[in-house]
Amino acid sequence: MLKNIKDKLENLFHKIFSNSHLIYTLIFFLFILLITLFSFTSNPLMGNIALFIAVTSALTFIIMMIFSLYPKLDETFFLSDKIFEKRKIFIFLLIYLVSSIIIIIYFSVGSSNQLPIQFLGWDLALPVFFIVIYFGWNIFQIVFIKTGFDEISTSIDKKLMNSNRTSTKAESLSWLFLVLAIIVPVLMQIVTFIGFISYFQPQNSGDPQDPLYWYIGWNIVMFFIIVLLSFHLIYLFIQSKKKTAPNLFSSIFYLLIWIIIWFRSFSFINNFRTVASSIGADLFRNFMDILLLIITAIIVLRGLGDKVYKYKIFTPNNLPFFLFSFAILYIEGQVIMITGAGSIASVYDNFKQVSLANNFIVLVVTVIYYWWYAKYSLEQKNFIFKNRFKAREVYAIIKDFGDYLEVRNLIEKDRLSEREIKSFLKDKKIAILDDDEEQNVISKKESQDRDKDSIGVKSWDLDIE
Repeated sequence: MLKNIKDKLENLFHKIFSNSHLIYTLIFFLFILLITLFSFTSNPLMGNIALFIAVTSALTFIIMMIFSLYPKLDETFFLSDKIFEKRKIFIFLLIYLVSSIIIIIYFSVGSSNQLPIQFLGWDLALPVFFIVIYFGWNIFQIVFIKTGFDEISTSIDKKLMNSNRTSTKAESLSWLFLVLAIIVPVLMQIVTFIGFISYFQPQNSGDPQDPLYWYIGWNIVMFFIIVLLSFHLIYLFIQSKKKTAPNLFSSIFYLLIWIIIWFRSFSFINNFRTVASSIGADLFRNFMDILLLIITAIIVLRGLGDKVYKYKIFTPNNLPFFLFSFAILYIEGQVIMITGAGSIASVYDNFKQVSLANNFIVLVVTVIYYWWYAKYSLEQKNFIFKNRFKAREVYAIIKDFGDYLEVRNLIEKDRLSEREIKSFLKDKKIAILDDDEEQNVISKKESQDRDKDSIGVKSWDLDIE
């Protein structure tokens, strides 16, 4: 049983807990711990030290990832199941020394006031790059979450609606799920308002009222968003009825995406409460920040690993090195905003304030992205009429139109050949893949799917932070 659990953990977290990789995982967590410790002060010197550790460690893991592509070095890094093997430790320290020398040279001669292009200086380029990685990863997560929610919604829709969408049952189900999709978010918000209002009320007579006012204001904004998205959902429902294509997909997808919207919005207001009410810093809060950062690093490892497995540069062995590097840069992006580094001044006092800003940005992006994707996905599934067509869809329509004309003897048989259609579309600057090219694309995708299954990863991830 323990072996099965261990195997599942190795698959789930891309072998970072296997004996062959564990020494590198422990080193990774050591770097995360060191970087996080420097975030408890806004001293620029501490920020620069954290930046140096982050860059050198990330570069070390990237170099090891590249070296692992060579079979002999791959064996050197991973063949032994001994956790604390001297050879592994020696090679890592050697590569880290090389990385440190490279970064020391860059830091010595590559500041913004020493280079013709100032932004290439380490004191500007590196901090900005890390901050972009932090916010960019959290924002881009919605693309992967969307994929999973789309699969779930499609599966439920097909199972319950069957193939007959013109039946009375299909019509009734579509109405039922529409009503549920409208009511459930309202009930969730009402329960949230009543259930958590005591946490935002002043605990003592002299405590400020600001957290309570912000909490009430947040609920008003959330109810406004619910009304806005509900009207959008109803509009899409009406559009599907015009096409005589009732569906459950739209309602289920909205319910699933609303969970993310609610979670992000509540995390935002809860972080605001803790930021507004926190006084000074204490050992317990610092310890919780460290623990949160370590958990975040693990989640980033798993989430990103699920997305990059398909590229040939990554193997089951060297993928953890890339994940370690990315997670370090992700964590360092938060630390820079707290401590400052290079020419970038500190913006926030602690990780809760960073999370506050991040949750707000991701919330706005999620709402906007859903507004667009909800309609786009229904168009692609032919549940509503399309406003835009892909090149392959244009080709299929013209080909069908040619068949339509032939059946009614409006043109001679075979006068409108596939060659003529493609030539016409080419003149109109509409590119169409040949059958062989299209088959190559399909084969490549199927191959990627098989590789994905062999590594044991999932196609989407709900863990964002």
